[in-house]
Amino acid sequence: MRTVAVPMTLVLLLAGCSSTPPPPADPSIDFSVADTKVSAKPYLYCDIEVNACKRDNTAQVRLTVAPGTPVRVRVPKEVAETPWSVVIQYRTAAGEQKAPETVATFAPNKASTFDALPPGKGDQLQTVEVKQAGAKLVRDEAGEPAAVSRGVWSARIEAPA
Repeated sequence: MRTVAVPMTLVLLLAGCSSTPPPPADPSIDFSVADTKVSAKPYLYCDIEVNACKRDNTAQVRLTVAPGTPVRVRVPKEVAETPWSVVIQYRTAAGEQKAPETVATFAPNKASTFDALPPGKGDQLQTVEVKQAGAKLVRDEAGEPAAVSRGVWSARIEAPA
């Protein structure tokens, strides 16, 4: 049996060429009230074509927020460079549960922050979500083209005890 010596630099060079860099981390969204800030990972995140998706059911963050208080949403550059929107769900001061409602939609590179606030005095936010549009389109209820969400981040809002 004959042994062949291979220079170590060649082995390291070949090993370096065969490895691929890790994919970039999924973007996080900051939700804040006064001096309290929480960062949320996406609970749904897909490729730009919305074909390959991953879900993290533990990604929703929690904030304690008094009725009538806005929640500041701050998105990173990779979200702000795309179309994105903010959806809230809330309960009125009279106790009426409201369905989720889109309260802001931004074109690419137009904004990176938004203050989510329920419409009426004393209304209590229950969720604030950020949705990042993907490249896939579907028809909405009116037959108009609408982008499918590529990424979704969520904050569950609780009233103070």
